[in-house]
Amino acid sequence: MTNPTSEVAVDRIMNIPEHAGASMCFGEPVRAGDRTAIPVAEVSYTLGLGWGGGRDAETSGNGGGAGGAARTRAVAVIDVSPDAVRVIPIEDFTQIRLASIAFIGTTTALVARSLLKLVRG
Repeated sequence: MTNPTSEVAVDRIMNIPEHAGASMCFGEPVRAGDRTAIPVAEVSYTLGLGWGGGRDAETSGNGGGAGGAARTRAVAVIDVSPDAVRVIPIEDFTQIRLASIAFIGTTTALVARSLLKLVRG
């Protein structure tokens, strides 16, 4: 006998790629006079599945599990005017700062390690 709840969950998980498609990448155009702005997003999705089992003949073990997630992030705006079409990137300063912190931390660790090797001989 199948579990209707698990069937719904599996169905939802299997449909994540359909929902995380181009319609999520390109938003509804916004018109103002003779200009049109089209928002653009980056879409990523992740799926996971797990299962279990019994330990021995006397234990009737079971298991299962599945999950998924989708993420969108604004990356640009396409500006369409009678004169030109421009792609205006949206800079994510949080990502830039995090990358800078990671770079500085890694560089500091490598320099410290090299100095310790020089001191120890």
